[in-house]
Amino acid sequence: MIGAIVATIFTLLLLALLIAMRNRIRLVIALFKEAGKAVAAMPLLMFQPLWTCLWLCVVGIVWVAGFALILTAGEPRKKNDGVIFVTMPFIEHMRWYHVFAFLWVTQFILACQDVTIAGAVAQWYFTRNKKLLGWPILTSMKRLFRYHLGSVAFGSLLIAIVKFIRVIFKYLEKRLSGTTNQFCSFCLKCCQCCLWCFEKFLKFLSRNAYIEIAIYGYSFCKAAQKAFSLLVSNALRVAAINSVGAFVLILTKLSIVAITIAIGYVILRTKQELTYIWVPLLIVFIYSYFIAHCFISVYEMCIDTLFLCFCEDCERNDGINSPYYMSRGLMQFVENSKKALEALEARQKEGRLAQAVRKPSAVRPATAIRPTTAVSTTMISGAPAIPSPAHYITPAA
Repeated sequence: MIGAIVATIFTLLLLALLIAMRNRIRLVIALFKEAGKAVAAMPLLMFQPLWTCLWLCVVGIVWVAGFALILTAGEPRKKNDGVIFVTMPFIEHMRWYHVFAFLWVTQFILACQDVTIAGAVAQWYFTRNKKLLGWPILTSMKRLFRYHLGSVAFGSLLIAIVKFIRVIFKYLEKRLSGTTNQFCSFCLKCCQCCLWCFEKFLKFLSRNAYIEIAIYGYSFCKAAQKAFSLLVSNALRVAAINSVGAFVLILTKLSIVAITIAIGYVILRTKQELTYIWVPLLIVFIYSYFIAHCFISVYEMCIDTLFLCFCEDCERNDGINSPYYMSRGLMQFVENSKKALEALEARQKEGRLAQAVRKPSAVRPATAIRPTTAVSTTMISGAPAIPSPAHYITPAA
């Protein structure tokens, strides 16, 4: 009886929450549609996890080989009638250095993927004529290697430091597991829990900071500050995306895994030589979830990038005097949506009339040139030109 009452109250609260956040849930659906358009316009984005996994495998192989050399290194010492190898203190310290280097390099590679995807999607969003998009992925990679490696290295360093501290606490907890000092073990577990929460927050903030870096070319600290202020000012929208959007993406991963396991079961049940069919199915589950996570993470990064681009667009433009970059589907969720849509239709009508009046001989083929800082400055009133890399929106002073 009590369980039924609690379930009813929970259901009513959930229903009331869904009704109150219905407009923000509609925004999440619109962002999913826009992310699908971005991926369709840039299908090579789906190949980014392949290069990332390749680099991670190379780093993993090199790290294992280096760690094996460190473990087997030692100073020969004569003992009785034989020779033993004694590990030097420097070599023991190198083990920790090697672990920290592995954490830093892996986080750096993952951050490079995030910045590449964010830069390509931001270019797609802030390009009014999608036919002049050019090669956004290559352009994003060029900007990454030319301007943003320091910011990416610093952001990945912060996450690696937190991970390394967690490894140290885990090592200390393992050393204390055989002792009777339960208080120290409890304190270490509490510290690990706090560090885990802090690591999740730092990853979330760094992910959004990378998007700001891809849009503006900020340093990491300034990008993190800008991203944090945007997220706080759009807290309810962020909550809708992180709840509804994350739930949909998790269901997508589980659906892919379930379908893969079902197909594997149908294939493997006819194999009479298999004694335990659950062993290959477990391997199929692990690999299918890993592959689904890699590719869904690209879609997730597209959604996060489009959301921050949408927030930046709303903050810098009003849709009337300075037109929005967003599509009609997203324009429904701004405050002055009716006026912005009317202004958009008026501009499109004027453009069609001007194109009809213009002589065919006077029309020159447009070249796919990426907007420079000066072009972006003319598009956004009040934004001064700065001598930084030519990004799509010039930061305001």
